Amino acid sequence: MLTSPPTGTATPAATARVHDAGLDHLDELLVELRRVMLRPGYRRALLGDLAGTVGLATVRLLRSVQRAPEPPSIGEVAEVLAIDPSTASRLVERAAAAELLERRACADDRRRARLHLRPAGVELLATVTARRRDLLTAAVEGWDQEELATLQRLVERLLAGFDAATGSA
Repeated sequence: MLTSPPTGTATPAATARVHDAGLDHLDELLVELRRVMLRPGYRRALLGDLAGTVGLATVRLLRSVQRAPEPPSIGEVAEVLAIDPSTASRLVERAAAAELLERRACADDRRRARLHLRPAGVELLATVTARRRDLLTAAVEGWDQEELATLQRLVERLLAGFDAATGSA
């Protein structure tokens, strides 16, 4: 004799479909979030008058140097940015030519260079950081502190989950 599940109780297959649909939607949202940050309007708002002289890749490079616990090498920056070392090297060359950062010989290994921000790089990061904060403020206008804290906690948890699932940090 076949019986249906009690009303309000989902079958395991139905629960799996809802879960899969939720994951598909989350994946689409994450792709869309990345797309938003690649749009020309986002770049314009973030870079403003700097857009002709510096790109987002340079900003990411400078930020990785700024956030490193000690001056990083080109290879370390490439790893943080998840780019090929030759691409990182080209970015460093352009940033050095623009006097945003400098390479200094490593004290313990003269063959290696460590990257250091120059005053113009620090100033550029401060400008872009203020603009990014303004964009984020506009994006979450009307949100209360609890909503912001919940989003932050869940994004941190999602990132930790990606690190655990991929074996990287």
